[in-house]
Parts: sequence; C-alpha cells; structure tokens
Amino acid sequence: MRLCAMCNSANGSSFEEGECHICRGSAMKTEGMVSEASALLVKEGVESFSISTIIPKDWLIREEDVWDRKAGAAESIKNLLNRRISAALRKASGAEYSSDGECRIVFDYSKGAVELQRNELFVFGRYRKLAAGLSQSRWKCAKCDGKGCSHCGGKGKYYDSVEERIGEPFKKATEAQDYVMHASGREDVDATNSAGRGFVLEIKNPKNRKIDNAALAGEIAAGGEVAVSDLRVVPRGFVEVVTESHFDKTYRAEVEFGRKIGEEDVAKMASLKGKTILQQTPARVAHRRADLVRHRKVKKLEATDVKENSATLMIKAEAGTYIKELVSGDSGRTIPSIAGLLGTTATCKKLDVGKIEDGFLDFCISTKEA
Repeated sequence: MRLCAMCNSANGSSFEEGECHICRGSAMKTEGMVSEASALLVKEGVESFSISTIIPKDWLIREEDVWDRKAGAAESIKNLLNRRISAALRKASGAEYSSDGECRIVFDYSKGAVELQRNELFVFGRYRKLAAGLSQSRWKCAKCDGKGCSHCGGKGKYYDSVEERIGEPFKKATEAQDYVMHASGREDVDATNSAGRGFVLEIKNPKNRKIDNAALAGEIAAGGEVAVSDLRVVPRGFVEVVTESHFDKTYRAEVEFGRKIGEEDVAKMASLKGKTILQQTPARVAHRRADLVRHRKVKKLEATDVKENSATLMIKAEAGTYIKELVSGDSGRTIPSIAGLLGTTATCKKLDVGKIEDGFLDFCISTKEA
C-alpha cells in the first residue's frame, strides 16, 4: 500500500510513497489550491478568514482501511489539511485566521475547487419603536407569499416592519444580499417601545464590512418611526445570548373603563402588586401559539392621571406577560385581571414599553470586549 506525501505525513510517514490509496493524488493539489485561495483573499481585501474542507466520503473509508492495516501515530487527513492550509494561507495572504473571520474559504476536494464565501456580519443594538403600526419582523402576505395581491393591497406584506427600517440601510451600506433581525422578545404591532429593545442584525453575504454605525443610526432615525442606539459588531454567538434572554419590563398603558372609577378602584388595581396571575394563551394569538397556561408575576402597578372612566397604568411585570389581557381579562383567560377586580370592562387603548431591565446584555458585551 502506498500513500502520497500528504496522506503519508498524516499517518506518521509509515508507508512507501506512490499512487495514493487514500486520495488518489488529489491532496497533492493543495499547494495550488492555497495559491488560488490567497489570490481571492488579496483581491477581496480580506483581513481575516476561516476555512472549510470538503473531503470525499471514499477518502474517509480508505483512510480507515489504512488505520486498520497499520495502527500507530496518525491523524485524520482532514485535520492535517486544515492545519497546513490555515498556516499557508496566513503566510501567503497576510490575513489572519479566525473561526469567526470575515470570510470562509471552502476547499472542495471532491471537485478540486476553491470558493470564497463571505461570513455573516452581526451587529448588536437597541431599537426604539416610535410609531405604532409596525410589526417587528417582516410579515409576508400568506395569500401571495410576498408577491403582491388584492388581499395585501399589492404590497406583498401585512405591515411595514422594524426589521426593514433597520435592515435596509445596513444592507445598502454593506452591499449585502439580505438580513435577518434577531430580537429579545417583541411588542405588538399597535404598541410602541420607548425603552430600547436589544437585537442582533444578521447581515448576509456583505461585500463591505467597514460600516459607520453613527451615520446609519442617523439615517434610520430620520424616518421618524424607529431609532437605534448602542450599535456595535458582535460575534455570531451573541444571537443566542439576545434571543434566549428574558427581562422584566415596565409598561405605560392607557386604559378605558366601562364606568367611572374612584379611589377604591385604584386601590384594587394596586393590590395586584406581587401577585402571580394565570394567563391562558390569548384568544388573539391562539391560532399561531400553543394553548398553554402561563404563570407570570406582576411586580408593580400604579394608576396615574385618573379621570372619570380612564387612567394611565404603570405596570412592571415578568417577561412574557400579556399586558392587554392583564387589563381586559380576555374573557376569563387571564385570572386575576383588572377588569375582573373592578367588575367592569377595561380596554388598553395605548401601550408603550417604557423600560426593559436588560443590563445583562451590557455585561455580556463588556465581558467579550475585555
């Protein structure tokens, strides 16, 4: 049994060199493939890269055959290639190797080809939703799948979105193919958010990774509907940090009641402080969410600006609390509720997320930057 110099090196140089039993000589094309990859990196002006090697399955089968015939010091040909390629590329291109680099160089040994794929760019920030009527993410029309029809007025979507207001300027600035916004929770379409909700914008296939966050924040704010702050590039792993984190929030709810309310009613509402409520999935979202009963704690409830049959409520509650249903009772699906305590109807006319206690995200960012 003979091996090429590359495969023999992976197997402790224990075999005679010749026509390779493992790769049939394809691994020896590595030097030329590295030269091709280096040229791509230099052409694109890339400062950091990662690599991926595609090894044909028949190589792996024949590699095990070699190991069965002669046990001893050996490593996978894939591992050897990854080590040698990354070192050779660093030297040839001057770019740095990083598992989270600007691009990925794919060495496909089944085709003998090299391909440069731009890695996603991840930007963290906080958005404030200043105008009601925007969904958080893009919401394509179910009838036409985004193509435009009479059902959606030819728009191809039900609402404009926060995702678009933020994503489109970044897409243009980075010359990207597309984008996806990952956020820490969401508010309803008809609610606003003056607090600032954490998000990570995933920018796909960006040609330009050098962005002016301040200029982009200004462009986004100029529209008057959405504002962003705290923008910075973060590692891929921060997507999970943001989406899997849940925080207490304080809401400002403008509520209309079915009758005149007085001091006794205000005291009844305040009695919800510290109480755990049971919330069955609201009727308005039951068609798209599991029908569950959730336990959520109301941590603070104060009534201000009390008028004859209306009041502004400041409500602090655990993450995942349905505030509109806490107010209305949702036909008995939320117990206790403000409507239930007062024995009259209660409707949330306007809702704003006033504070999100997400300092944990700042801690995570500072830890990664340290």
